[in-house]
Amino acid sequence: MNSLGRGELVRITLSLTVVCAVGAAVLGGVYVATERYRLAAARTTERAALTDLLGLGVSDRVLVVRQEFSPAERRVHYRATPLEGGATTHLVFTLDGALAARETEPAPVAGAPAAAEASGLVPLGRLFVGLRDDRPFAFTLEGETAGYKTRIRFLIALDDSFIVRGVRVIEHAEDPGLGAEVATAWFGGQFLGRDAAGLEAVDVTKAPMPEDWSRALAQLERTPRDTWTKAHGDLMARERTQPIYAVTGATISSRALTDGARATVSHFRRRWALLAPYLGGT
Repeated sequence: MNSLGRGELVRITLSLTVVCAVGAAVLGGVYVATERYRLAAARTTERAALTDLLGLGVSDRVLVVRQEFSPAERRVHYRATPLEGGATTHLVFTLDGALAARETEPAPVAGAPAAAEASGLVPLGRLFVGLRDDRPFAFTLEGETAGYKTRIRFLIALDDSFIVRGVRVIEHAEDPGLGAEVATAWFGGQFLGRDAAGLEAVDVTKAPMPEDWSRALAQLERTPRDTWTKAHGDLMARERTQPIYAVTGATISSRALTDGARATVSHFRRRWALLAPYLGGT
């Protein structure tokens, strides 16, 4: 009986092992098959957002600039690669802004680890540069700020004069009907037309928003941005020197996104002053 019990136990163990192995193989196959489509969908979504925020035309291109920090070297690495793929311009700066290295890297081999992973660099976010006739004409910056609950991730677009073209929240966990309102078109619309210098001084107010400005911002949900800005240029001129009107009951979230936008643009201006001579800017 004891021998038979041990044999039965071995049989059950082997059966379970086979079932688990087959299940793992199936799940692995499904992951491999679907991950490719997930990444393709993510790239399509990202391209659509960039096309809108940058105002891309059919012949315009996008340069993706990845910023990475080397703790060992105490240097900052920038890798600029066409969104569609291709060779990378690799620039390295010291912490005081001096160019330490410049090279061209070939297009990466499929499946190879990213440069940051391979070299132990710490990723610090991305910058998207819109190119028209090989000259920068617009920028989209990745930003992150601490919200009321967790982080708020957003994109902020600028034209080549560093005037805000758009703000879009892409990830947050703020309360629905309260802090989540910072992700709406009407709240982000308050930044449109403000220049970088104006953002440096912008504040947030709890005062009621003027009714004409509120009505105009509400139209952003169903009106193309360029059409909207042409129709409401006078209101934008009046409001671009005013504070950002906080979402009622969500001042913390409102201030978080405003402070994040200010810091992100300020950081970008310092970065671009270094990068522009090497990436076609002035």
